[in-house]
Amino acid sequence: METVLTIADSIAIKLLRGAILTGVGNELHLYSSKTCNRTVLAQRLRAKVHGITEVSLGNIETEGGKIIVHGEKECMLMEYDYTDNEYTFRELNRFQLSDWISSASFLQDSNEFMLLTAHSVVLRILYEESKDRGNSCRIISMCSSSDKSTLYCSHIHGRSFDDLVIFAGNAFGELLIWQPFKGNSSSHKIDCKTTQVELMCRQPAHNGVIFSIDYNDEFDLLTTTSDDRSIRFWKVERKTNHSWSELKLNVLASGYGHIARVFKGKIINCDGTAFAVTVSEDSHTCIWSSSAELLLKKRIQFGAVIWNFEYDSETNTLYSVGSTGNLLALNIENIIKSNTNTTSSMVAMSNLEPKEYVAKAKFIDHSIIVGITNKNRLIYSFLHNNEPKFTQKVGSWQIIDQHKAFKCTVFEVQDKIVAICGYKRLTLLKYNSTGVFKKLFDDNITDGVIRSFHFLDNNDFLISDEDGKCLLIEGEDLKARFYISLPHCKEPWTTSALRIKSKNSKEYLLISNRMGNIILFRLNCVSGECNYLHTIRQLHGALGATFFRLQELQNDNIFVQSAGHDGSLRLLCINVDSDTISAYQRTPVPVTWVEHLIVFENYEFLLGFNDNHFVVWSQEHDFSVQIPCGGGHRCWHYSIISDDNNTKWLQLLFIKNKQLRVYKQKLFNLTALTTKQLRNQWHTRSCNIMSVVEINNTETSASILISAGDDNVIKVTKLMPRNRLSQCAELHSHISNIRALKVLQVKPNKVLIFSGGGRAQLCIAQLNLKSFRIQELLSYTLNKTERNKDERLNSYKINPETRIMACDVIKRNLNHSLEDVEYLVFLCCSDGFLRKVHFTGTFEVVAEVAFHYGCCLLQIRTFGNAYVVTAGTDGKIRFFNSNMSELPIILAHHGSGVNAMDIFYDSNDNCLHIITGGDDQSVSYSSILVQENGVFQIKSKFELENVHSAQVTAVQFIFYHKTLYAYSSGLDQNINKINVQKQTASIICHTTISDIKGLCIGSSKRCFIYGCGIQIFQLE
Repeated sequence: METVLTIADSIAIKLLRGAILTGVGNELHLYSSKTCNRTVLAQRLRAKVHGITEVSLGNIETEGGKIIVHGEKECMLMEYDYTDNEYTFRELNRFQLSDWISSASFLQDSNEFMLLTAHSVVLRILYEESKDRGNSCRIISMCSSSDKSTLYCSHIHGRSFDDLVIFAGNAFGELLIWQPFKGNSSSHKIDCKTTQVELMCRQPAHNGVIFSIDYNDEFDLLTTTSDDRSIRFWKVERKTNHSWSELKLNVLASGYGHIARVFKGKIINCDGTAFAVTVSEDSHTCIWSSSAELLLKKRIQFGAVIWNFEYDSETNTLYSVGSTGNLLALNIENIIKSNTNTTSSMVAMSNLEPKEYVAKAKFIDHSIIVGITNKNRLIYSFLHNNEPKFTQKVGSWQIIDQHKAFKCTVFEVQDKIVAICGYKRLTLLKYNSTGVFKKLFDDNITDGVIRSFHFLDNNDFLISDEDGKCLLIEGEDLKARFYISLPHCKEPWTTSALRIKSKNSKEYLLISNRMGNIILFRLNCVSGECNYLHTIRQLHGALGATFFRLQELQNDNIFVQSAGHDGSLRLLCINVDSDTISAYQRTPVPVTWVEHLIVFENYEFLLGFNDNHFVVWSQEHDFSVQIPCGGGHRCWHYSIISDDNNTKWLQLLFIKNKQLRVYKQKLFNLTALTTKQLRNQWHTRSCNIMSVVEINNTETSASILISAGDDNVIKVTKLMPRNRLSQCAELHSHISNIRALKVLQVKPNKVLIFSGGGRAQLCIAQLNLKSFRIQELLSYTLNKTERNKDERLNSYKINPETRIMACDVIKRNLNHSLEDVEYLVFLCCSDGFLRKVHFTGTFEVVAEVAFHYGCCLLQIRTFGNAYVVTAGTDGKIRFFNSNMSELPIILAHHGSGVNAMDIFYDSNDNCLHIITGGDDQSVSYSSILVQENGVFQIKSKFELENVHSAQVTAVQFIFYHKTLYAYSSGLDQNINKINVQKQTASIICHTTISDIKGLCIGSSKRCFIYGCGIQIFQLE
């Protein structure tokens, strides 16, 4: 089978000149460091690539070299040429050892290299080229350590035998140091007994497994990282610089910045100063000084495990790889160099009266600040930016005479228009280019204190007072056009508002209030009436939404994005025909209080607060700004400016302890954004279940993957041309990991997604295959149920830890109508019950029925729109009808759990084919004749014993060439092809996907293997 796509662990990375070489699964991916275009090399290993070692041979204009690629017990020696910015690779030799390879290193002669195995055996290998015998690698000497504990990491230092030193770490937290070849290396011949060398140092280093070691001889500095979540710095003291005979290690410091295992740590040199970088299972990168001071902690792999990284000293860029195969770049120049990308200052209170201070302040533009004092005086000042460090200098405050002093309750600014609100009164001022504030409006407008003011447009404003009365002011004359009354509550004013005009000229007003309600109104501009239409209650919690953003305007639907103080983004849909609003999908974000959203170059950035920090976050690039500010502020504002290098800078002002503070920090560089890789296109944790939807119509032809996993996310991914995956949508409706998934196509461009997982949770959603928008229809928790007066159920209470293991659905049309339908959802549960939940077409629960199965159910399938096939941990196949009545037939397929099952029902001859895979490493098959009276008769049955060398976790039928075949896979990572008629199985491929959970075969004869990653093969 031909490999189409691989997304798997990326453990190895190496920087070449103008390119980056990474291992993804068993493949080698070459990226251009400028454009990040990816090329998959033809050379690959059988197992995952664990290490890449390179030696360069060439000059400035042309470059070549050799590369060692190793994974598990396999080693491959390659040669590369770099000419005219193009790389060509050639395999020289490959071989296998009897032990895992821990690390590799080239010697001074590029034809000689060293391999260190996991049990401390060092092999000196010579590469030879011969016209007669071909290319070969020959072991010319070997040496082992007296310590035989399994090495979890190692570091080979030195290019000659005299300087060769091995640093290794084991599971006991011990740092082992030894020299494999002392004196004349020629005495260690392969035909002699392997020489054993005593350790030079055995140093207890960590309270756990040591995962990485790095040594820098310029600073005599050694670092170790461990699963105790720490990095430790060591000073290496030697008697002389050329001798390792007397060695002493001194602990300098320990750093704790990660909350999970630290897989890699390296020392980097910046202008003669030593720093250390660590990456971890917690998806964070930490940068440390040599005294273990934490300089930066940043989440860069979007929740995926980070396995490795490389540092480019020319561009001060870190390139990291992780469990999703992504290559991501992070520039750390501003961290490791003396200058910084953040400046801050306190604004002086010059020209103000004693005990007077700025109570509220905003930016008019990037260089002008306007504020109002505690004595109700309106003031402004100029903010001067000094190149190149962008430090701020604020001039003296100037009084704005156009403002009549009154107590200000609301202070807003947009497009140089200043709004000051108070008791009954509204004042609008506009700043023009000549530096003059022009009064637009100043009068009493309400009966009470104004509590909110929203800019709907530059000429449209919404005002709300303390009694919940709203005024919509519009036009150049600024007259109140609409009067709106909000529901009565303790704080009945608005938090956000949006005015929308549909394509058929309907006008809507969307409001969120302090009760947490989102309310839709219809505006009639002719009569001046504002009619209430619909309400969604507490979508973003009790405090309501903080902003609305119009996302798309369609003929029949209007899509609006909203956010609040619940750490999520929501998609709202206004149906123009029915004048109703509904909530679609929810997207959690790592910003607790989302306040604003800004868009640059099609990238969306969220502004808000996390604990005591102001943050800026984007889905593609994670956190780009984190400023300590003490927490959420009632009065804060921002502005965005650009410098000559097209770099965007964020200016933030807020008031703390009666002091106006201004921060400036680099937001991003537009040029750098284009070179970064996209967000994870696959699950950050194991994928448990997947379904393939094939789209074949006149408009498009594509494979849509709908998958779910241990990251609690349902992903909708499209297989694009050139064999790459593009994420189309995500669904975050589950609170625990997802095991069950059923996709039901109800219309040509719409599918229903039934999913189940932990916490006894069943979710139903509708996916549009054109727009890839998802509407969350239901989140249902299983209840206590009874059936046929079963005494075992009377005392049973649903366990909140009950997990839905599998599900299937029967759809029935009632009265032969396409619209009047019902859904019977059958659920396999970990508590030993088979459940059926009956839904109407509007997904209201009619009934829930349970049957005590007696063991944990693992698999379920339906066929004929009337029958249910189940399997569990007892290894037996049992049958039910749609009324949950068990049929008198049981098939004993396995001696223990059934991990995989597939059925194929041939309606022509009423024959049901069943194939299963189990814990016993076997594949079992049965064919059953389904008679019209509902009687099942076994036709044939066979078992392929030990067809795999581990648990069988994936099986699927495929019918082609008038023959029924099946494919199977398991934890041994082999893929077998089974000829059902001949009852034979043969290994056709080995995959690098670990912990395989299943396989899918699409109509295009592509085989999708998924688990910890995904690999796609093209069947013959």
